[in-house]
Amino acid sequence: MTKPRLESEGVSKDNGGRRYGDFHGMMPIMATPVTKDFQVDLESQRRHVEYCIQCGAVAIGHFAYASEFQKISDADRTRLLEVVTDQVKGRVPFFAGVTGKTAADTLRYAKEASEKGADLIMSSLPYAEPTDQAQTLAMFKEMAASVDTPIIIQDTPTTAKVLTPELVRQIAQETGKIHSIKAESDDFLSKTSDLMKEFQGTMQVIGGAGGKHMIHLLHLGVTSFMTGTEALELHAAVVEDYLDGNEKKAADIYFERVLPYLMFYSESNWLRNLKMMLHMRGIIDTPNMCQPEDDSPPAHGPIVMKEYLWTLDRIGWNKTWPNIP
Repeated sequence: MTKPRLESEGVSKDNGGRRYGDFHGMMPIMATPVTKDFQVDLESQRRHVEYCIQCGAVAIGHFAYASEFQKISDADRTRLLEVVTDQVKGRVPFFAGVTGKTAADTLRYAKEASEKGADLIMSSLPYAEPTDQAQTLAMFKEMAASVDTPIIIQDTPTTAKVLTPELVRQIAQETGKIHSIKAESDDFLSKTSDLMKEFQGTMQVIGGAGGKHMIHLLHLGVTSFMTGTEALELHAAVVEDYLDGNEKKAADIYFERVLPYLMFYSESNWLRNLKMMLHMRGIIDTPNMCQPEDDSPPAHGPIVMKEYLWTLDRIGWNKTWPNIP
């Protein structure tokens, strides 16, 4: 599906981040499958790539929160980068999360991802190192000088006060490498609106929050979303129908098929629910979480789980690999 996009100089005269233009569709974040003995499962990861492409992803991401990125060793990160780029084979852009504990880690991950063939990189602020606005600007300027890869900025509830629309504009202007920002602060509807007013089409704002308020973000003008992959074909259908001009059909899918399962999915540990659902669909071989973490089943008692599964059956979600869309 090809959509027209607003032509613009962008937020800098030579904004290398704009080389891909705006994305229109789903940009899912993959999980990190592990085996029964908690080793990275590369075969399941390859299957996961194919599932995303089969469901119409316009780009595929890894090493974000749905990937349990904080628990992936540097050695496994390298192996996963190689496997994912090999499996994608340029069919869609691949973007790699590069957020680390410190700014030094983040810059190291950015260089590796670019060298290993990621088409874009996505960075938030270091998660174990306090970072103010001046340090944030300096980090992104060093990142942009170190790689030739367009950068997606990831905003989160913990970074929202630092990553103001004004600072994001400054980062974009002074680096020439910012493709977009994923807005995921506490009040992400308002933040998305503020960012879109700030940039006026010169930089893309991407939706997230696991699909929550997807239809409302589409109303605001968002055209692409990063969510987990547990029900990717449903998320993709909402976006595609809306962008094709069929708002009613998009809203019906959202309110009748997406929201019912999200009521259960978003409760307790959504990462456990994500892996449980991917395992039930035959996309990954086990529902195990990356370690270190107690690998108990999703935190739902038998009554809640019974209703959860009934809801999944009711929304027609229970197709399994390879016959999902």
